[in-house]
Formats: sequence, structure tokens, C-alpha cells
Amino acid sequence: MSLRTTRAGIAVLALVTLAAAPARADVTGSYDGNLTPKKTTPSAASAVFTQTGTAVSGTIALPADLTSFGGAYLVQGKATPKKVKVTGIGTNGVSFKYVGKIAGTSVSGKAKLKGAAGKLKGTLALTLNPATDGSACDAVYTANQTFFDDQVLGVALQACTACHGPGLQAGSTRLLVDANDPLGTARTIAPLVDPASPSMSRVLAKPLNVLPHGGGQQLQPASTEEQILAQWAELVTAAACN
Repeated sequence: MSLRTTRAGIAVLALVTLAAAPARADVTGSYDGNLTPKKTTPSAASAVFTQTGTAVSGTIALPADLTSFGGAYLVQGKATPKKVKVTGIGTNGVSFKYVGKIAGTSVSGKAKLKGAAGKLKGTLALTLNPATDGSACDAVYTANQTFFDDQVLGVALQACTACHGPGLQAGSTRLLVDANDPLGTARTIAPLVDPASPSMSRVLAKPLNVLPHGGGQQLQPASTEEQILAQWAELVTAAACN
């Protein structure tokens, strides 16, 4: 056997080995979905995961209407190409265990919660929120730069900087608040505006905790901060850019 033939055989073997190796799952991102308990109706849920290697950390948020089980849960665990397994404790003192099967951009599996009020078991189904580019709305920022820099970023989003800044706990969500990059911040807000119903936009519903929010309620209804964000949502909607 010639040296050339041997080298060719090694190259083919290496390619076959690489092709046979399963792709590593990466669950990094923000998710929306539902927790469906065994005996009650589904409740909205959300999650944020960050994965490094096989290690996973993040937050799972459940709505207040789950009484003793509603709130934010800081979780950690690991992910394989087929599933993610995390455990944690909520701000309410309730323990949380979740094993979800990964299928494309969805994760679904059994969640178990245990606290002083008892136990809750159900199916937690989550779907990855798509990464979107809000650059089509750059003209809205350019035309209203002073308002955005001074009011939206300087006032309304101040409560968000503790978690949604670069490299922070909610850094894997679609909202990224960076005082050093106002335009970049505006771009992340644009996809979170609902042009059909600006007042119900995600950028408002999350900090108001109308939708489950890992950071809990950060804005009060009818507050100055809410009014500023609502005004920005109207400007984005009027531009029909998202």
C-alpha cells in the first residue's frame, strides 16, 4: 500500500468520525412557552438559558397566578445533544427540577416544584425566541435620538440595566441594554414592539410582569417609565419598520 493511499484512508476515516459525532446542543437564548400542570389549565412561562460547554445556567419564570409557585427560579445544570437538565431554587423558596427533551428550537419535558405549600408537577414546553435584527428601524432612532438617549435609555430602561446588560444574567435575551450603544439598544427593542397592539408590546408586558419575567415586576402601571416606553412603541409602530 502506497503512502498516498494510506494518507487518503486516514483522511476519509477522520471525516467519517467527524460526521458520526453528534452535534453539541446549545440552548443559549430566551424562550416562551407554557407550564401545564396535571390537574389545572396551562400557564404562560418563560426562560433564559446560557450554555458554556455542557454547563447551563439561567432563569425560569412562572406567572403569579400559580400562587405559591409563581416567581423566578435561578437554575443550573447541563445539556447534552438530546436534553437539558436543570435544578434551582425560586425567590419564593420553592425548589425546581426540570428535564426537557431538545427537538430543534423547542424543549419540552417534566417540571417538578416543591415548597411549603406542597408540590406541583407538569409539562414545561418552551420554544426559542428567534433572533431578529431591528436595524430596519434605525431611522426612528435617528429622528428621535435625544428622546431615546435621555428618556428611554436614561429613564425607562434604568431598571433593566442590572440584568440586561452585556454579559449579565439576562444577557442572552433579545433585549440588550447598553448605555454605551444606544442605537444597538434601540435595535433590540424594535422586534419587541407589537405593531398590531403597541400597548401590549413585549417590551412593556415583560417589565410590567404581565408576561412572566425573570426579573419580576420592574415597572408600575401608568408610571413615567411605562409612558416613555409606550411612546417609543408608538413611534416604532408609526414607522411600520418592524
